Amino acid sequence: MSDDAAIRRSLSEEIGYWLESAARTLEKRYGNGVPLAKQDALLAHYLYGLTAVVHAGDEPAVHLAAVQSYLERLIPKERVAAALRAVPEEGDSWLENTLDRVEAIGEKQGHALLARGADVIPFSSRHASAAGSAEPVVIERDPPQEALSQ
Repeated sequence: MSDDAAIRRSLSEEIGYWLESAARTLEKRYGNGVPLAKQDALLAHYLYGLTAVVHAGDEPAVHLAAVQSYLERLIPKERVAAALRAVPEEGDSWLENTLDRVEAIGEKQGHALLARGADVIPFSSRHASAAGSAEPVVIERDPPQEALSQ
């Protein structure tokens, strides 16, 4: 997809695109090697980071509802609910570290989308303070791969 086509997408569509990309990356990277529940938690953390910038000024419940809505486009509601409540088991340092890395990648991507997407159709909840903190960065086509390949 050309950059021109990406610019014409709304911020919501762009987030959906990156979420689908993250889901494909998780499936490709882990397949049956990592339980689906852990993959769902990784996807939820990535999405939380991705949308955190956009929902910086919103109540946590509004941000959580947005995350839930996006996830329900890709996975069944019961898996979404479990992913949003999931916490790593004690001693599962791989999951703890990977959740942190994936969320950080999502947040970096969120800043990039907001900075680049100033002229696209934003969420109605976007605030100037969040836009002001965004740093322009080049958007990589597969951001979750960075954390998942380590």
